[in-house]
Amino acid sequence: MMETHRWFLCTQCRGTFRVEADVSRYNHIPKPMRCLARGSGAVGCESANFVPVDPAMGDSAGRCVDYQEIRLQEQMARTAPAAVPREIAVVLERDLVDRVKSGDVVTVTGIVMCRWRPAVSEGRPDISVAIRASSVSAHGDQMAQRAVTGARRAEFGRFWAEHESAAMRARDTIIASMCPQIYGLFYVKLAVLLVVIGGVACTDAAGMRVRGEAHLLMVGDPGTAKSQLLRYAARLAPRAVLATGVGSTNAGLTAAAIKERGEWQLEAGALVLADRGLCCIDEFGSIRGAERNAVLEAMEQQSVSVAKAGMVCRLNARCTVLAATNSQNGSLAAGNAGLPAPLLSRFDLVLKL
Repeated sequence: MMETHRWFLCTQCRGTFRVEADVSRYNHIPKPMRCLARGSGAVGCESANFVPVDPAMGDSAGRCVDYQEIRLQEQMARTAPAAVPREIAVVLERDLVDRVKSGDVVTVTGIVMCRWRPAVSEGRPDISVAIRASSVSAHGDQMAQRAVTGARRAEFGRFWAEHESAAMRARDTIIASMCPQIYGLFYVKLAVLLVVIGGVACTDAAGMRVRGEAHLLMVGDPGTAKSQLLRYAARLAPRAVLATGVGSTNAGLTAAAIKERGEWQLEAGALVLADRGLCCIDEFGSIRGAERNAVLEAMEQQSVSVAKAGMVCRLNARCTVLAATNSQNGSLAAGNAGLPAPLLSRFDLVLKL
């Protein structure tokens, strides 16, 4: 909740006046320097003694409103190579609160403003840029698709018209263009393409949902182009997140609770950011045992349960997991692949390179 204004009573003229919250100072309500009351006997009052009073009749309903701050991060697919995605704070008020969740693709319309905190001793009055939103809309599957221009559509039509009588030859041409710097691995490239394209989720009459995303695990010795295939698949997918299992934590894969300026907030991890997209995880066998439970839930239930710092919620993680790990002793058994049996069973395809 945010307090939008506060009423003060002048101890000299007994007049009341209202002071609005300053949004540019993090909704701080400054104490007035002189009496601002208007009315009989209040004109020209220069008193500096006043005390807060209860809101006037009929004014208490609009004094406090719902308030929320979110961080808007640039999409991974639209960032420049070797660049860190930029982010900006967005202020949501009233009916805009709780419109979106972590990992959603959103469109925000609002006013850009500068914010700074009141100056204190031995403190830096840092200035930041934020957006005061007037409209927020979350997008579903349509934002996960790349816009197909007329020229590209015509190119597709010509390609399939030329191979109308030889569909398998057209398929081989498409597979050959997948990661062309890697020779061979025909069936591996075919599997990666099918995983990137994805399937269709279905819900039966009882309400049980069957996911349409297929998970793929590539197991092989070092130097078998597993990482190259992961990076190329991340470039193909409209929405993709590339991570590594070495040093990954539960918070980095699911969601982290961060305390900033005395308030707790959630920051989405790799699986949540890849919602409706592709999550590529290299060195998958290096994920520690404590973090594997979160991956299990995301791969099967397509969601992540968060209970941190008093915040209990469920975030969508409807993503396809494309993972790679090194083989041990040249076997695909659960123990030799470095993965427990429950985690290995979550993958729909397991390929040995």
